[in-house]
Amino acid sequence: MSQTSRISQQIIATDGGNRSSSVDLMVIITNVHNQAPQWDQAEYWVTIPENTVRDTKIVNVKATSPLGDPRVTYNLEEGQVPETNMPVRFYIKPNRADGSASILVAEPLDFETTRFFTLRVRVQNVAAVPLASFCTVYVNLTDVNDNVPFFMSSTYEAMVPEGAEIGTSVAQVSATDLDSGLHGKINYIILRDESGDSQFFSIDSHTGVIRTRATFDREQKGSYLIEVQSQDSSESARPSQLGQPNTDTAYVRIFITDVNDNAPAFSQLMYEVSVEEDEEVGFIIITVTANDEDE
Repeated sequence: MSQTSRISQQIIATDGGNRSSSVDLMVIITNVHNQAPQWDQAEYWVTIPENTVRDTKIVNVKATSPLGDPRVTYNLEEGQVPETNMPVRFYIKPNRADGSASILVAEPLDFETTRFFTLRVRVQNVAAVPLASFCTVYVNLTDVNDNVPFFMSSTYEAMVPEGAEIGTSVAQVSATDLDSGLHGKINYIILRDESGDSQFFSIDSHTGVIRTRATFDREQKGSYLIEVQSQDSSESARPSQLGQPNTDTAYVRIFITDVNDNAPAFSQLMYEVSVEEDEEVGFIIITVTANDEDE
C-alpha cells in the first residue's frame, strides 16, 4: 500500500529593520509508484460544422494511470472567455468500458460568434494523494449557410423624372449576410408581379443598383412598385429551405416626378360670341379656360 508522510516547516524572512514575515511550507512525500496519469495525446484537434446538434460526440480522449489503481476521473475545465468554454458549450462523459472519455456538444454553436475553442481537460488518478495531468482539445468550427441575406430596410422610395433616358439609375438596395464565402455572397433580382411594373426596371445582380428600362410619363402613371429579392450563393442549411439559397425581399416604390412637358390647352379650338354695340367698356363678353396636365 502506498504510504504518505508530510514534512512541515516555517520559513521566516527578515530585513535589517527587524521586520519579518513568515510562510508555512508543507512537503508531501508520495510513494514512488504513485504517478500522474499519462495521456495518449497531449493535444487533440477537431473540426466540426457550426450546426452540430446537442449531445453529438466530437472526440474521445484517454489517459491511463501507469502504476497503482488504474481508475481515473476526467473533468472539463471552465475558462474565463467563450473561447475556453465559458459559458459552457461542451461537456465530458466517461466511457467506463475502455477508460476513455467523450467530449460532446452541450449548447448550440455559432460560427459568427465564436469560431475556435480551446478546451482544457483534467484527468486525476485514484490514490491517497491524487495526482493530475492535463491535455488540450482544439475545436475549429466551419461555417454553414444558416444566415439570411437581410435587407437594411424592408421598403425603399425613389424618384425619377418623367422622360428620363433608359438606363437612368433610380435607387440602390443593400442586403447583409453574416455568413462567409459563397454562403455570404449576395445576388439581387427583381421579382415579376401581376401589375407588370417589374418589366420597366432592371437591377445589377451584384451591386443592387436599379435602372430604368423605359421612359415614363407622369401624366399616364405617377408611381411604380417593384419587389426585389436578395439571394446568397449556396444551399441553405435551414431545413425549411430544402436545399435552396437563403433569401429576403424588400419593396421599392418609384415616384415619377413632373417636368414641364405639356403646353396649356384651351377646352375648344375656337370661340364665337355676340355683343351689343353699346355695351360699356370693361363689359365681360366671355370667359375662356385652359388646362395644363403638368403639376
